[in-house]
Amino acid sequence: MSENQPREFDAVLGGNTSPPVTGAVLGGIEGVKRRLQNESFNVRLQALSDALNYQEAGLNLVIQALREFSLQEKNSAARLLKRRGDEKGKQALLEFDPYLYFTKLDDWEVEEFNPEVGITNPNITAFALDLEISRDKINTEYYNFLKSSSSSETKDILKMKYQSLEEEATNKKFQVFIDASRKSQIQGLHCYYHSDCFLDLFVEYKNHFSDLKALLWADAQYEPYRRTSKYKLSGNMSLILENYPNLEVFHIRTSADGEYYRSYGGCLSFTKVKHENLKTLVIETGSLQQLTMEQLIKLDLPNLEYLELWFGDAKLDANKLIKNIAEKFTKLKYLGIRTCQNSDDFAKAIVSSTLIERLRILNFSMGDMTNKGAEYLLNCSAVNQLHTLDISMNILSSNIVDKFSKFKCQVYTHSQDEDETGMRYWSLSE
Repeated sequence: MSENQPREFDAVLGGNTSPPVTGAVLGGIEGVKRRLQNESFNVRLQALSDALNYQEAGLNLVIQALREFSLQEKNSAARLLKRRGDEKGKQALLEFDPYLYFTKLDDWEVEEFNPEVGITNPNITAFALDLEISRDKINTEYYNFLKSSSSSETKDILKMKYQSLEEEATNKKFQVFIDASRKSQIQGLHCYYHSDCFLDLFVEYKNHFSDLKALLWADAQYEPYRRTSKYKLSGNMSLILENYPNLEVFHIRTSADGEYYRSYGGCLSFTKVKHENLKTLVIETGSLQQLTMEQLIKLDLPNLEYLELWFGDAKLDANKLIKNIAEKFTKLKYLGIRTCQNSDDFAKAIVSSTLIERLRILNFSMGDMTNKGAEYLLNCSAVNQLHTLDISMNILSSNIVDKFSKFKCQVYTHSQDEDETGMRYWSLSE
């Protein structure tokens, strides 16, 4: 069939009104072009989708839309290209704006789940779940158990009882969402958990979420200024990777302080596993431990493109870590070294590695980078091949910041924070 012949859902010439019975069908690629000029966003959005039915010519139209459309339309075009644009479409995204290229949590429209209302919009495929449980009720039940139990009960038995009460309460709350979403194809979840038993429950319900592609696994935030909690366990995250093979985005926000939690059974960890589909991994912690990083490096993630690590107050071996990342994750195009307290060491390690030649975005934000670390970046010609360098919220002098204005790549330098002692306030470590 010629690309100019009308197809099943092609537009009818006649503007925004309903097509007249005798109206002429404006089909083919010319019809798509005309609809892309329509005043209605919904008409233009449908035209973008239809354009990809016309092979090369349609793909070129969607790529052109990236340059000419509004931000909302660019995001829509980007989603289409990621889903149906093949390698040429993805490459166009990467060259135009890598932030549109990467698969991220915000690619899914998320609705907060209200257990009183349930799911009312069948088009929403991503939900935020607040799995808060009543500690007062659990503590009361546990106290009653203690009164009725014999004094010979071991600490392990008492601990198991409290955990069973937690699991029962969490399961009851989670079951409300399970029941409400039985007819939905859930692709994204933001899980704000209040008990470490939720990991076992989430694995248990894996068949219910077989379409899951994006997951935020997050400690509940009791305080608005603390992005990570000191009071929650997360467990072996490889259990999620093993049981959710379609996952493309995995964002973890939790504590990783193994020593602090050793008596409680551990916290953030990984066991060796292969996952073919994971593209984006974010680990947001207040203290990223050496053991956790050693375990993470052993993961087999052949298609990982986006890796973001929040270090907090941990100071890891920069040279060793960057070398391992470069060797292990060969498709990586985004690297975030954030909230890092030895940013200068990492800047030196990255410019000395072949990794810098593969990256499109390098993010050093919210760290302690000094002028010394900035000089490493300024003296590396490969940095100019980046699309974006983010060194915002560090402790750079204004003279050094000015030097980055000569870079061809996009550089974020705002909110440098330096006092008379050169020390930075660390909100993550408060």
